[in-house]
Amino acid sequence: MVEIDAVLLDVDDTLYPVTSGFSDHRNGEVICKFMVEHLGFESAESAKILRDEYFQRYHSTMKGLTIATEEGRLPKPFKQEELGQYWADHCDFAKFIRADPRQIEVIRSLAQDVGLKMAVFTNSPRKYALRCLEVLGVREFFPDDHVFAVEDVLPACKPQPEAFKAVLDAIGAVPERTVMFEDSMKNIRACKALGIHTVLVHEAEGGEAALLHDTPIRDDPAVDAVLKDLSETPSLLPCLWKKRFEAAKPSASCPKGP
Repeated sequence: MVEIDAVLLDVDDTLYPVTSGFSDHRNGEVICKFMVEHLGFESAESAKILRDEYFQRYHSTMKGLTIATEEGRLPKPFKQEELGQYWADHCDFAKFIRADPRQIEVIRSLAQDVGLKMAVFTNSPRKYALRCLEVLGVREFFPDDHVFAVEDVLPACKPQPEAFKAVLDAIGAVPERTVMFEDSMKNIRACKALGIHTVLVHEAEGGEAALLHDTPIRDDPAVDAVLKDLSETPSLLPCLWKKRFEAAKPSASCPKGP
């Protein structure tokens, strides 16, 4: 058991269920429509092929499209500021995700009762991330300077160690006293290599992990604990309420490694 004073939370497929279908919605019809309307692609199909190629390479749509522009792969130049606004305006939040009172109370309690440094860190654009936090009912627990989107760490992004270090430095935290809640194994392994304690959030197969061929593995050495969602935190990680962290047994809902 170790003492901790900071918690980092991913957003997509971590603060809402994979089975909601929201990631598939955003990574499918919404991003393709954006690329047709703003980047000059002739069809959603051609847009998706290029977007998936760069997303799988860089783990961030914004970083991927930025580099695709630099490499001359886009019909029209990509403007970073347009993506977050487009997702915030065009994603159908109400259809796919909603506030979970149990998750809200976990985050509120850790922030206000326990006094942990709570921060969000996502590879998605800032305006979109803020909209997600609003819809999920947890925006009030994260001051602006504790919400980190991909723009805040570029040219790095998760899973690059420089990105995590930038966030930790910004909130005055150190790896050994920080816990990261994530759905991505690549990000989990990057955190572990830095000394950050890791919680794999895994509800079901699919979402961005499937798109990135990043299948969660519950018995991976980099995984300290496994939760289905944040509502399980009080029962599986009760020591957080004492500003301590202890590895928890993985949930049976997550597949074992080969």
